[in-house]
Amino acid sequence: MASVSLASAQAPGAPGKPLPPGPTQPKIKAACTQCHATDRITEQHLTRQQWSEELQKMEGLGAVIPDSDRNAFLTYLTKNFGPGKGGAKTAVKKFGSATN
Repeated sequence: MASVSLASAQAPGAPGKPLPPGPTQPKIKAACTQCHATDRITEQHLTRQQWSEELQKMEGLGAVIPDSDRNAFLTYLTKNFGPGKGGAKTAVKKFGSATN
């Protein structure tokens, strides 16, 4: 039964793809890889608004993202994993907007 409740989280022991270097990278790694591998980040290519919604969702699940770091997190994620940054998986636009 316990494995069912944890099915949506990736094992943190699986390292996944490395995150690009940058001043915010260690904080992203610390906040995000406690529950899942970096692939959960690197395989997504979201707009800044979508990353903001994702951070909010993760905070609701227990991730600690200090308010003072939120803008830096969003800048790092959008710069490195925004739309058009490559990869097979891209976000499906939730609101039907064709612009970012």
